[in-house]
Formats: sequence, C-alpha cells, structure tokens
Amino acid sequence: MDKYLIVAIVFALCILMIIYTQMGSRLGASGKKTLKQQVQAAFSQYTVIEKHDTIIICEMNQRQQPEELVVIRVDPNQKKNVRQFGKRVTITYAKQPSIREIKKDVAAYLPPGR
Repeated sequence: MDKYLIVAIVFALCILMIIYTQMGSRLGASGKKTLKQQVQAAFSQYTVIEKHDTIIICEMNQRQQPEELVVIRVDPNQKKNVRQFGKRVTITYAKQPSIREIKKDVAAYLPPGR
C-alpha cells in the first residue's frame, strides 16, 4: 500500500509541475514586447516600421517620406548575414536577436549624432 501512495504523490507532483510551467508561459507571453516594440524603444529617434515580418529602421527625409536605413529579418533557414546596398543595410538573423546584438550590428550603419 505504501508503494501506491508514493507513486500517487509523485504522479500528483508531476501533474502540478506541468500545470505550473504551462500557466507561467501563458502569463509571461502577454507581458513580453514584440521585436518591433523593442527596436522602437532602443532606437526612439528613428521611425520603426514593420512590413511582411521585417523590421525597418527609417529616417524621415525632407519630403517626410521614410528613408530605409536598416532592414532586420528573422529567417530560420539562413545564418546571420549583413549585406549593404548603398545607404541601406539588410541584416538577417537565424533566430530572434536580442536588442544588445541588434545595437552592436546596427551601430556602424546609423548616422552619428542622432
């Protein structure tokens, strides 16, 4: 009888642990910021646009049109890649990058003094 009691307690603890971890992930997900919100907070002096799952850091030109400076893509099929096309830079990440990593990669391409 003691064996069944121990098995039942361990089973109940496993069930409670699963419920606790699942509830924690749901509660944490609602408080998380999206990548666009994180980039907007980090680069508040620029305009941040999201198009087709791509984050674009823009600067308004004299005609009040957004001029793309940095394009950030997350593509699991590619490794980290930085390509420059004139003034615009496209940075591709394999997984969602941290803000620290984005700041480090973007710092060389954004105009100074802003």
